[in-house]
Amino acid sequence: MKSLKSFLLVAAFSLCSVMAWADAQVVVTGNNVRLRLAPSLNSQTLTYSNGVNIHPKKGEKLTCTGKTGDFYQVIYKGQKVYIAKQYATPVSTGNKTAATPAANKSQRYVVVTGVNVRLRKSPSIKGAIYTVNQAPVYPKKGERIKYMEDAGDFYKVNYNGNYLYISKQFSRLE
Repeated sequence: MKSLKSFLLVAAFSLCSVMAWADAQVVVTGNNVRLRLAPSLNSQTLTYSNGVNIHPKKGEKLTCTGKTGDFYQVIYKGQKVYIAKQYATPVSTGNKTAATPAANKSQRYVVVTGVNVRLRKSPSIKGAIYTVNQAPVYPKKGERIKYMEDAGDFYKVNYNGNYLYISKQFSRLE
């Protein structure tokens, strides 16, 4: 009898958790983001029949049905798949939100104060420079980039869905 009560309690809690996510959404923050069939970077990706990856568009809103570790479970074109949290941001829809406690903090930004400022893949002047198609990417002077955390003489930022580093010498936190 005790195990039946425990089972019913767990089942009721699980149902409530799923219902709380019914109207939640996340917005895709990166380009060419892979959707996974399980909540793991080692999981297979959602593909067309020819094997080419299917990517949601940057800015696209997806219905969020839950969270597992570093992934949101979402519905994409009628299929339950997973998107890494680093490539999606929770948004409010009515009374529901996919926000985590950390997401409820007000978002801070790093403002670029220099010209031709390099974004790096590690917090060091010797860190690899961020490139797209082998060309360095330079954010514009005055551009605001999502701040993640301090990293010594650098700020860790989320630049178009990529976690990168920018020198504090050429930027400021607001």
